[in-house]
Amino acid sequence: MNIHHRINARKIVLSYFYESCFFYKLLEQDSAIKEALFIDNIFESQTEKFPQEKEDFLNIIKSQYMNWESEEELMYVLNYFFNEWKAEDVDIDYVLKVWNNFDKYIKELIEKVNNYANSFSFDQMDTIDQALFVLWYVEWKELWTPKEVLLNEIVEIAKRYCDDWSPKLLNGIMHNIIAEMWS
Repeated sequence: MNIHHRINARKIVLSYFYESCFFYKLLEQDSAIKEALFIDNIFESQTEKFPQEKEDFLNIIKSQYMNWESEEELMYVLNYFFNEWKAEDVDIDYVLKVWNNFDKYIKELIEKVNNYANSFSFDQMDTIDQALFVLWYVEWKELWTPKEVLLNEIVEIAKRYCDDWSPKLLNGIMHNIIAEMWS
């Protein structure tokens, strides 16, 4: 394994998980959905049209923005959104093993984080913090990356991209989850 290729792969998966956390949060906010439909001149008062339009909108979000299923789709994303790297500069195996497990672990992770977050819930955290929790948890569960290595990587990413308090928050909650799971 080339460490630089793994770092590039983590950046891709983190971007995807960030987007997934954003849309996951969006799908939970009925007012945001109503506003998005309002932009297309679809109003809640249109009782015959609104429920079907809302369902169609949610299905589009779920299918187009939260679901990369194949290596072909990954290569498309890599070529058009991460074009500073060539495919051989990315640990493609890592991406394929980790990226499509957001839905598999998100509810389990939210419950675990909420057990250890004292003053707020997972849903109240910044989206980047949520994405880092998901990245850590999915990689840990799917690849069994050594916990010390993974904790260090996530904390370093948090120092770079998050608020000042995020590295301590992530580190503390991740340690508690690991301790719970190993006990």
